[in-house]
Amino acid sequence: MGVLRYDRRLQQTAADAAAVAGANELQQEGSGGPLGNPIPAAQNASAQNGFTFSSTQVSDCGPSAAVGTICVQVNNPPQSGPHATGANSQNYVEVLVAAVHPTYFMKIFGVTKSTVTARAVATLVSQPGQNNDSGCVYSLDPSSTTSLWVSGGTVVQAPTCGISVDGGFTADNNGVLKAGSIGVVGTINGAATCQTSPCPAPQATVPDPLSWLNQSPPACNYSWGNVHINNTQVASFPAGVNCVTNFTVDAQATVCNSSLSPAYPATPKNGTPCPVPLGTSANSGVTFYITSGGTVTINGGATVELTAPNSGPYAGILFYEAPSTSNSQTNMLSGNSSSYYQGALYFPTATLDFQGNGAGTFNAAAAYTTIVAYDVKFGGGSAIDINSNYSSLPKGGSMISNAVLVE
Repeated sequence: MGVLRYDRRLQQTAADAAAVAGANELQQEGSGGPLGNPIPAAQNASAQNGFTFSSTQVSDCGPSAAVGTICVQVNNPPQSGPHATGANSQNYVEVLVAAVHPTYFMKIFGVTKSTVTARAVATLVSQPGQNNDSGCVYSLDPSSTTSLWVSGGTVVQAPTCGISVDGGFTADNNGVLKAGSIGVVGTINGAATCQTSPCPAPQATVPDPLSWLNQSPPACNYSWGNVHINNTQVASFPAGVNCVTNFTVDAQATVCNSSLSPAYPATPKNGTPCPVPLGTSANSGVTFYITSGGTVTINGGATVELTAPNSGPYAGILFYEAPSTSNSQTNMLSGNSSSYYQGALYFPTATLDFQGNGAGTFNAAAAYTTIVAYDVKFGGGSAIDINSNYSSLPKGGSMISNAVLVE
């Protein structure tokens, strides 16, 4: 019995890991439905923990199974327990790891083998925001000393969220970063040693938290090719996925959603209403997909008031650049002090230069901003706010979800 209990403990570890890995493949749509296939990820996690399946059905590890048979069954939704039914049951992954073990002393009673089964259930939980554990800035470049760089007298204020740096962190020329937490894998350079608040702490590498977006390119509701908004223009974009190759906005231009509620003002700051695009209705959010090789250049001085959708498969995603884009490319999102970018800014294989221009606090009106880029640069010499109030999104949490065990 002691040996079988030890075996069950090993199987429980495998089941727990498999359930978490499977749940990580489920990224929530606004309607609560899952995307992704949890089965391969769960099976792989079980194998990495020592239990490679002989069968995908636990029933095959019954009385007639040979010693050494391993069954790893992945159910989505679960087949038993409190999460097996209900509107959200598809958001849970159940894993059963069964194995047929030999007995020892029990053989004198004619019992030569015994089947042991371990079970685990996991789901995704969105980060709620408004606390130091809610990540809002991720730089993914492991090799650069400036994977995250704050310079030019810029003061980045992110008091309610965490910063994660897979490479080195540099602050120079009076650059300051204030955040709920700052974790750094690589070197800490210049004023970053402790001119930030709190002092940066060592951490393990954090993988791309929005990698689920890369499972397939989004379907374009609108394809614009190259977009150039000059100094005399006011431009708005319709709801849905707007596919753009190169997106350029000059310093005196205005860019906004057709209609934003409740944060959108009656008119942009230049006094010209942002028009509803021809043939479309007013909308509550927009996603820009930058196709492979394209760049975004929004210059300082522009009026930019953009908000990501609050629902649907791209809830919370404002900019999303194709991951095949070269690491050497740089995208710039800037604007005057009234400008804001509410949503995730996802540039996984390129640099994002996020900077304000002039007096005032840039990006203060955004309820939340999440930055995930290969390298992140904050500049422009002004104050930059990075907020983390995700209450407008599904379940009131971030678009970045963590898998947790619930059974």
